[in-house]
Amino acid sequence: MAIVSCPNCNKSISDKHKQCPHCENNVAELNDEQRQQLAREKRIQKQQMFMNHSFLALFIFLGGFFCLYFLQPEPKSTNWYACTAAIGIGCIWYLINRVILVTLKKKK
Repeated sequence: MAIVSCPNCNKSISDKHKQCPHCENNVAELNDEQRQQLAREKRIQKQQMFMNHSFLALFIFLGGFFCLYFLQPEPKSTNWYACTAAIGIGCIWYLINRVILVTLKKKK
């Protein structure tokens, strides 16, 4: 008896299980090629999710930058703090997502 990961939910299950107890996916009927295909599809979905997060973070960063540049709020005002916070949060979130994407692509 070996512990394998479910191709659908990636949780640990026994290789003797016919059905995953977590997601109720039929794992007994899958051959190795189908398992690899499901794992590949899950990895692609995860990459796409982080890519979407990356675009959202970039949008927040650019929104803060353009507001700061075009609106030119008074230094140390509420608008100025909001713009600089958006720039900082967007930049850090973007960088974290890009690092995660690079590590996901190296896992192949």
